[in-house]
Amino acid sequence: MTLVQFFRLINKNINLLLLCSLALACTVFFFTYGLPETYQVRTEIYTGLASGTSVESVTGGGVDWRSTNNQFDNLINVVKSEQTLAEVGEKLFVKHLALEGPGDEKIGEEAWEKFSSKVTQELKDSIYVEGSEEQTLKNIQDLKANHYGSFLIKQLFQSPASPYSPAGIGANLSIKRIGNSDLVDISNSWTDPGICQQTMIILNDVFKQKLLEIRIGQSNDVVDYFQKKAEDARRDLEAAEDSLKNFRIKHKIINYEQQTQNIASLQNNLEQEYQKELRVQAAAKSSVKQMERKLEHNQKMVEFSDELLTKRKRLSDINSKIAELEVYYNDEGRLSKLRNEAEKLEAELSNNLSKRYEFSRTKEGVSNKAILQEWLDATIALDASNARLNVLSNRESFFQNAYDEFSPLGSQLGRLVRTVDVAEKKYLALNGSLNSALTKQQSQSLSTGGLVVTVPPKFPLEPVKSKRLLLVLVSAVVGFLVPFALMFIIEFLDNTIKTVERGEEKTGLKLLGAYPSLNLDSQHRNVDLGWLRSKSMSHVLQNIRYEVHRVGSSGVLTNPFSLLVFSIRDGEGKSFLAHRMASEVADFNKKVLLLSSEEQVVENEEDKPSYTFVQYQIDQEFLMATDLEAHLKKYQVNLKDFEYVFMDFEAVLTEPYPIQLIENFDMPVCVVSSKRAWNKADMFALNEFTSVLSVKPRLLLNGVEPDYMDSVLGEIKKTRSPIRKFIKAILTLEFRTRRGKRL
Repeated sequence: MTLVQFFRLINKNINLLLLCSLALACTVFFFTYGLPETYQVRTEIYTGLASGTSVESVTGGGVDWRSTNNQFDNLINVVKSEQTLAEVGEKLFVKHLALEGPGDEKIGEEAWEKFSSKVTQELKDSIYVEGSEEQTLKNIQDLKANHYGSFLIKQLFQSPASPYSPAGIGANLSIKRIGNSDLVDISNSWTDPGICQQTMIILNDVFKQKLLEIRIGQSNDVVDYFQKKAEDARRDLEAAEDSLKNFRIKHKIINYEQQTQNIASLQNNLEQEYQKELRVQAAAKSSVKQMERKLEHNQKMVEFSDELLTKRKRLSDINSKIAELEVYYNDEGRLSKLRNEAEKLEAELSNNLSKRYEFSRTKEGVSNKAILQEWLDATIALDASNARLNVLSNRESFFQNAYDEFSPLGSQLGRLVRTVDVAEKKYLALNGSLNSALTKQQSQSLSTGGLVVTVPPKFPLEPVKSKRLLLVLVSAVVGFLVPFALMFIIEFLDNTIKTVERGEEKTGLKLLGAYPSLNLDSQHRNVDLGWLRSKSMSHVLQNIRYEVHRVGSSGVLTNPFSLLVFSIRDGEGKSFLAHRMASEVADFNKKVLLLSSEEQVVENEEDKPSYTFVQYQIDQEFLMATDLEAHLKKYQVNLKDFEYVFMDFEAVLTEPYPIQLIENFDMPVCVVSSKRAWNKADMFALNEFTSVLSVKPRLLLNGVEPDYMDSVLGEIKKTRSPIRKFIKAILTLEFRTRRGKRL
């Protein structure tokens, strides 16, 4: 749809649109007449949610704008919640119950009369408790619960017209954040200024208390949860620590790693001493054997010496004790005493040997005294080495037992230590969460308690300016736009052919001409319909003459020139147009014959056409006819007497037609109504009919609205005011007439 067509649609239906607009405006004006005046009270509250000081900001927490917006949304929703508004209405009702009469700052006279008409003295005595607002409020809540469906309760606490109902308060309540600030603007309107102000005062108190209860209630649940979990974690930690302590006491573990390291170090030292002592023992054994070989002949004498043997045994025992004390114990007093005793026995053995073998000699002739002294030293050294090796062997078994004992203790101790670590981490994490919850609770408590009413509700002295005029204007605009939108949708969804462009597109035929609708109403009163019809038919005739000239120049023109006028369906207007075309051609002093199956209607003699009319019968003879000239002899008509022959056919979609008769027509004309849709059946019938013809038909679009005739005839002759001319010039961007003058 072009811009010109858009404004044509408005102009076409302007009367209906203006009528709908005026009707709706009058309706709104009538129903808003006598409405009571409305008073408005507003208040501003500083929340501190965005830039105020909180516990998080003091502890270094940044501002989370998403969280801040969420808090503002929560605040607004709490104010608008049904529970909050219901409590406001109940408290306002309590205040009015305490009054004895109307007061400008509490309730006006008209509102008091409505209140008194609904609240009887009996009802007031049953629920009002003087001096106890809390008990009165409880009685009202019980009354609402017990008589929820009663007419009185519905009128007082459920009707949108009642100042005590959530619906009545919420419908006139507005709350919004002022820009990106910490301020919230709340406004309320009502027909009574006192009720309006009291509602806002009560609302400020109620919603702050509600917000505090919600926040603290949620925080208390979280804090209680973490306190319980932290206490359970503390007990688990203490139990794990006690298990670790008892394990250490039972197995005498002070520092497991240090103790195992010391045991490994001592075992390594012991191994080194043991290997060293084995070397000493081997050397002593070798020396003793060598000395005994040298003293073989004196062996028997030595064995008989009981005293020598006893002392030797005694010396061996003392050396064993000395070795044990050196390895296991650090008792210097006893060790010194044993060493002295050993030295004493060594001296005695040396003296006895000296006296007994002083003059003895070995086989080699060596003095027995020296040999015996060496033998004695080697024997003493061997005994001492054996004693130390025995002690070191026992010490090795001690370390082995220590390893067997400490090896399984390591995994058990590690498990206990890990249990303590896990319990400690859990306890510390829960303590951290508990501290965060306590901080959040304190922050919410402070922030909620920090709501400050910066602009308190003031008593409204003047009513709000009435919006009645605005409502009337809006209703007038809506009354105009809604019908127009419906018309536009209908026009947009209209599937009829309507325009010559769509006619050519849908039928696939070349346009011969277009003829305006005969049923034009007052919406086209500015169009010269006579001129339009005359020009339309002249345009069709001109195209027919051009076709005659074209066919004649090609050398195939027959005499007379034949035109076949047909339509796809009934009611297309083909008969009317066939008569008009025949009449127009006859006006050029041409001999014209019109053949039609319908009867010719002539209202008076003056309108009698100047062409010859023949009504033919659709019978079997007609359907089987092959030559038009031969068939017309039946009606005593000589075809050669005429220059033009027009033949009007019935609808080819539903009626039979003579195939051989029509194939030789010079110019087929398909008449299609612009007021109907074109579908697949039409296209199929047209293709079938066209396949019989020797010449492709031309399209004659009938019933076209004058606004769409400009694509055929150019500028349509209309009576336009200067304003309409100017608007058309703007829409079409044509600012000069053909004479070069501005419109």
